[in-house]
Amino acid sequence: MPQKPPGRLSGDAAAGLALLLFTLICYALTTGFPAVPAMLSQNIPPTFFPRLVLGVMALFSVVLIARGLRATPQPRPAVKRAVWLTVVPVALTPLAIATLGTWLTIALVCLALPALWGERRWPQVVLLAIVLPLCIYGLFGLALDLRFPAGLFAGLFS
Repeated sequence: MPQKPPGRLSGDAAAGLALLLFTLICYALTTGFPAVPAMLSQNIPPTFFPRLVLGVMALFSVVLIARGLRATPQPRPAVKRAVWLTVVPVALTPLAIATLGTWLTIALVCLALPALWGERRWPQVVLLAIVLPLCIYGLFGLALDLRFPAGLFAGLFS
């Protein structure tokens, strides 16, 4: 096995360190969240889900760092076109949620991303666009009783 050059981190270790730093900064930001009255918190404090996601990200970051420290640095390939095509729908998602609502936006993202990635098995893509929002709604909307932005079409479902 070739030796790693001294003082040089592999891409995985560097990415893991950057992500771990990001999660620590975001966690620190959650300490400034205002307290919500119990009747409005829906039994879950506003810090719960961000901290849960950040905890999972931190765990995966540590795994990535450990994996990267054992690896020999390799030349980095160019970023693929699909990565850049993914940025646009993901960046527009918060704006779309405010306008179209959570469930329609999730369904549209489930249609857009596979199309941008070149997926052509449309029955499976459409099934994903229907089933994923329903599963998310079942877990968060029904089981955890959380409310999501309904968007312009709120009147149709009330």
